Amino acid sequence: MNDVLDVKMTKAESLAFIEDCMETCMPVIQALAPRQTMRAAVDLPIDRDTLNAAISNSTLIGFPAGMSRRYKTIIKRTQFFADLTAEIKFPKKEQQAERWEHYVRGMQAMGWTKIHHSYTGYESEYSGLTMSNVVLDIVQAAISGATGTVAGVLKTVANKTIEGLANSPEALKLYEKNGQKAYGASMGVMTVAQDPDEDVWAVLGSTSYFTDAGNTKIAFFDKMHAGAKVNQGKATFTIYQDDYTARKEASANAFFEAADKALELEFGIK
Repeated sequence: MNDVLDVKMTKAESLAFIEDCMETCMPVIQALAPRQTMRAAVDLPIDRDTLNAAISNSTLIGFPAGMSRRYKTIIKRTQFFADLTAEIKFPKKEQQAERWEHYVRGMQAMGWTKIHHSYTGYESEYSGLTMSNVVLDIVQAAISGATGTVAGVLKTVANKTIEGLANSPEALKLYEKNGQKAYGASMGVMTVAQDPDEDVWAVLGSTSYFTDAGNTKIAFFDKMHAGAKVNQGKATFTIYQDDYTARKEASANAFFEAADKALELEFGIK
């Protein structure tokens, strides 16, 4: 378990990490045969600033009201880069801890400052709990790393976002599909807030589990009735847009363009 304050990567460390990811992960993405998207085209409003939630691979991201399109893009692209490179570099069931550590370092490489992060793995007996509730509990625990009005916004956004997912069929369908992994299932919830100094806070709760129960729907509808190996991670990050430099942005955009865009979907929650 780690609990570290204000940890940043140096410029050289960040660029070296990103370059390694691009070198090893881009060929994997480009070698994949074109995949058929599982969802029909979604009609998005002309004013995309009205959208306050997104699916990014297997993570549900909730944004507070009034956040700029620029910050939303930064959050989505950096999260996507960290998450997908971690999956590519550490794809095996027994590599859960390495996958989590890579994710945290990937966020830092893209400009986020790590405030807290922790990771645990254990055997658990679930009875009547949906995985969405488990992840939301992790998020709420991680929010303790924030203070004042930021913490209040983070809690509100987390609750509204995961509740709204159930009322967005296209988003829920994609979330379920992206969450099904070769080693079991994985899902995350990221909630975002912005403080008066314009620093952005992000809290992530993530869980992966392995079970013989054969769950096919992981978010709301299938409940865990048997023992499972569960891995949980939580992290608190901050970023200011100047920390997302042009070279980092170019790499994140190139990575996203090469990846399957069907892995991401924006939607609105009332």
